[in-house]
Amino acid sequence: MPVFGPGELSIGVTGTEIDASCLVNSLTITHNTDKQDDTTKLCGTVVPGAVTFTYTLEGNLDIDPDAGAAGLFALSQDAAGSVQPFTYIPNTADGTTASGELMIEPLDFGADEYGATLASDLAWGVIGKPTYVYGALA
Repeated sequence: MPVFGPGELSIGVTGTEIDASCLVNSLTITHNTDKQDDTTKLCGTVVPGAVTFTYTLEGNLDIDPDAGAAGLFALSQDAAGSVQPFTYIPNTADGTTASGELMIEPLDFGADEYGATLASDLAWGVIGKPTYVYGALA
């Protein structure tokens, strides 16, 4: 049975991508379903309403302001609103990979108490549908 971790998360353009794997506390690709109302025609036929799905990468990450301009925190602040490629593998042994493009939003800066790890919740919209490449358990 697959479990969360060890896995990988990379964000950014190939060759300059940021490996955020060791920052991830929790991470899930979620979806939202939007279904329009069905339409009943005069003859009694019911035409189903259109259905659309939107996807979001949601979770919690430690932030890395100590990584300087090459870190994920800097990317989230300096390139907020940009679209960046991503690859997410929740369990490298399973090998199932999700990839696509994300709309980057700023990560929060701070913590709730003295001595706490700086972390931020995120909910970054996935552009279109993620592409899945399915692995197989050994």
